[in-house]
Amino acid sequence: MNEYIDILIKSEVFKNISKDEIINILDDFKTEKKSFKKSNIIIDAGDIVENIYIILKGKVEISKEYDDTRKNIVNILNQGDIFAEAFAFSTNKVSSIQALALENTEIIKINIENIFKANDNNIKNMFLHNLLRVISDKNKFLAFKNDILSQKSLRSKIIIYIKYMANIQKSKNIIIPFNRDKLAEFISADRSALSRELNRLSKENIIKLDGNRISIINIKN
Repeated sequence: MNEYIDILIKSEVFKNISKDEIINILDDFKTEKKSFKKSNIIIDAGDIVENIYIILKGKVEISKEYDDTRKNIVNILNQGDIFAEAFAFSTNKVSSIQALALENTEIIKINIENIFKANDNNIKNMFLHNLLRVISDKNKFLAFKNDILSQKSLRSKIIIYIKYMANIQKSKNIIIPFNRDKLAEFISADRSALSRELNRLSKENIIKLDGNRISIINIKN
């Protein structure tokens, strides 16, 4: 596990925790490392979730499928990101999402019972403090997703997404972390309709398109 400490120290859940302290806390929590090949399912809808997961290497797609076979991407996670904590800490631990390895991926699992059983100390308290902040940030992100999904027009969905990314990246020249197919799934739109609307926004000089880069020209706050 020591070879991943430089990755873990950059993770939000280990903020203000030293490398030596991370090694100690991982030992106290009895963490387990797992490997998944590309397209392997890490968690499926309906699974009972008793662990939180931290990505050491690779990418993980979090998605939700609906009864009419529609798929909505909740998020795509990278090194240092965590997932499944909401289910692990809930009284109802049944997953409503799927976590899929988008490439060969390595993760560590932390069983929440091991967190509770670990000795109380400042390091454990800092970890829990960081974890609560991560959960809070995710709740705000889900509120943003709900805002997108509640929009009636595709243009409104796109503009809300662009404004959000500009705020996160602190720039009017933003990089979209998805290809068009994944972006369409993320905002729950048809891929062809998404491309047409992006092109209209470009022709109207509202945005400028350049591959996965979008420059904001005239979007009102």
